[in-house]
Amino acid sequence: MTEFSVARLAVVALAGILSASAWAADDDAAADAARQAELDHQCEAAREEKLAPIREDIFQECLDKKRGDEAFCRRDADGYNGNRPGGAPRFYELPECEAAFKFRTRARR
Repeated sequence: MTEFSVARLAVVALAGILSASAWAADDDAAADAARQAELDHQCEAAREEKLAPIREDIFQECLDKKRGDEAFCRRDADGYNGNRPGGAPRFYELPECEAAFKFRTRARR
């Protein structure tokens, strides 16, 4: 082999290694994104479970105080997402939400 073909072979090998590394990084990123989406879904499902009785109370209160018809009261209650004036949204301290947050911030530590 000539010196030129050895250098050329080395360049081709290096390009192959870099390409494989890039594909592996893409696979890792896709797996991380999928895991984060699953954890976020579990968090929101747990929050929905906790918010359901509060929404039902909001609905009943709206009907009792005759603030609107049933459709209006249902929309009003369904729009409640746990936000508190001047405070953090409710139920993000649930274990499912803590796991999602921990996974999202793991690289920052």
